Amino acid sequence: MLECQERFDSFCKSVLRNHARNYDQVVRRRRQRECFSEDICEDTRFQRFFSVAPCQDTYVFRVLGMDVSVEDVFLGAALQALSEDRRAIVLLSYFLDMTDSEIGACLHLIRRTVSYRRDTTLKQLKKYLEDLADEEKRER
Repeated sequence: MLECQERFDSFCKSVLRNHARNYDQVVRRRRQRECFSEDICEDTRFQRFFSVAPCQDTYVFRVLGMDVSVEDVFLGAALQALSEDRRAIVLLSYFLDMTDSEIGACLHLIRRTVSYRRDTTLKQLKKYLEDLADEEKRER
């Protein structure tokens, strides 16, 4: 019985070793063939295939070391008008899909405070966007 277990152990180790070796080869092969889109875009032969127009109406907010881009002009302007901590709560909640507990841990707040601030901030955003829409109607 002991000899059978030893052979099985040896077989399992060789299978795992071979699988790891194959995986390393695949990763090495991918690294050799991989190139970045920036490198391709700079090559004049390929420029006609890549047309990246810069989005001028994009708002980029930095939250916890991450860039969050908001492409809606009105929403971006409304978020810009908020204080930094309230903006962070909204962006983390709705753009990065974090829970109140996760946001609280990152911002050193309790979950209930995060929930309260998010709710009041959403009301502020709603009022700001409604005022903006009313102003747009009056201009027409």
